[in-house]
Amino acid sequence: MNNFKILIVDDEPKICNLLKEILDAEGYETDTALNGADALEKIEDGEIDLVLLDIKLPDIDGIALLKKIKKHSSDISVIMISAFGTVQLAVEALKNGAEDFLEKPLETTRVLITIKNVLEKCILRKERNLFKNELLRGYEIIGKSEGIKRVMELIKRIGPTNSEVLILGETGTGKELVARNLHIISERTGAPFVKVNCAALPGELIESELFGYEKGAFTGAFKRKPGQFELAHKGTLFLDEIGDMPLPAQAKVLRAIEDKEIVRLGGTRTIKIDVRIIAATNQDLGLLIKEKRFREDLFHRINVLKIQLPPLRERKEDIPILAEHFLKKACIDNNRPLKKLTNQVFHLLQNYDWPGNVRELEHLMNKVTILVDKNTIDISDMKKIMGIEDSIQELKRYKMDTVKSKFEREYIISVLNQTDWHISAAARILGINRSTLFRKMKRLGIKK
Repeated sequence: MNNFKILIVDDEPKICNLLKEILDAEGYETDTALNGADALEKIEDGEIDLVLLDIKLPDIDGIALLKKIKKHSSDISVIMISAFGTVQLAVEALKNGAEDFLEKPLETTRVLITIKNVLEKCILRKERNLFKNELLRGYEIIGKSEGIKRVMELIKRIGPTNSEVLILGETGTGKELVARNLHIISERTGAPFVKVNCAALPGELIESELFGYEKGAFTGAFKRKPGQFELAHKGTLFLDEIGDMPLPAQAKVLRAIEDKEIVRLGGTRTIKIDVRIIAATNQDLGLLIKEKRFREDLFHRINVLKIQLPPLRERKEDIPILAEHFLKKACIDNNRPLKKLTNQVFHLLQNYDWPGNVRELEHLMNKVTILVDKNTIDISDMKKIMGIEDSIQELKRYKMDTVKSKFEREYIISVLNQTDWHISAAARILGINRSTLFRKMKRLGIKK
């Protein structure tokens, strides 16, 4: 406990010296400052854990200095001191980040107890931060592009809140990774992170998976089973690919979010839940709403805060960093000697469009690690693994495919415009079914 460093800030030298003497006798490391400027300089220069801060200083108001201290480091604890203590002043201090408020004249026992309590909180906060940092190492978001920097800034802002979050992005862009980061830096870190892949569950099973069921609720329900909402209590429920959730389940999920309670299938007892919802999809929910395949009220409920993940083709400066990271990880995981990539390989990777995004790059590095015995991967090795033909014929074929895709894209858009973007009508004109049209629109990047 006494390894903590305490800074005493008061314009009265007698009070500074008295507090220093008391705290030194208790084994604390202490320093003093008679004004705000001196205090800020010492905070910036040294590892200060706790500040005893007088509300009245000759050069700055104590609350203003408190804000500066918290801006410099939110980990520094502050106890405010005042000879003119009022409830309003104490509330303002606490609202701006102070841990406690002491009134003058100071009573030694009260001072020591307050400091002890605050430093115990400080220890818990440091341990929690170490735990969070350890968890984040396993879910690191890598990149230096502007797009990924924006994502990381949003995670930093949104994570500590309890708000619902909608994560949008193509398949393989790292939506689950973002969701786990949001959970780890939240106050729910120690509670469960529960993932439900809505696309992987048949419509008739998703409700029993989400809400659980009582014994005898349906054929095969031999015993009671809690649902994922219950399992995620006090933690985070990640609804991946929520665009694939059937409409009946959507209605129940909306009710659960709004009422903060559920009922198991076949049951009558309501179960209170405290769950943060993070949803993700690679689909255009606006289009699904128009097609009556997604509830607009649920969309507004989960779309409180939104994070849009850029595809890998839009953050190509991140490709060398990601490739090296995944290659090193794959070598370690597969007990292979560390390998490296040549500059020509980096150039090749940066000129590829990555339809499978970051996941495709990670899988490629795994393949390279296992299938190439050399420690230096050159461009011929990489082309072989990627299945790229280095011939004029392949180039001609690529150009022809590009022309065909361009023509197909323009034709589909013209039909969609003709039908006012009514998918079923457009599919009939094109002579294909709705699901085929959706796949073509996704492949060709067609969005309204």
